[in-house]
Amino acid sequence: MSGKHTPSGEPSQPLRATDAPDALRDEVAHLHEAMKSQRDIGMAIGLLSAKFGCSTEQAWRTMLRVSQDSNTKVRTVAHVLVTVHDGTSGPEDQQVLERFEDQLPASGWPEGPST
Repeated sequence: MSGKHTPSGEPSQPLRATDAPDALRDEVAHLHEAMKSQRDIGMAIGLLSAKFGCSTEQAWRTMLRVSQDSNTKVRTVAHVLVTVHDGTSGPEDQQVLERFEDQLPASGWPEGPST
């Protein structure tokens, strides 16, 4: 008999009809968050590349290093860089930026969009 199993090898419980809407809602919310994170990461890589005149690979490695050195998730680093750049950052974003700002290249990160 085949079917899904838990990590311990036990058969998983099948979804009941009443569980399906909640499970689907959770999965859709998770996928939506993943798409938003990927968008922020892509934009942050582009911003770093343009700001510091480096390749996208170097920008990605910079984000990874900043993430590891500041103990901040990559998606959070990306989100903060994007919100600070476009002027929509809040106090929490500014606090997170302060945690890793010294990990960025020496020229720092600009406050808000250029006008």
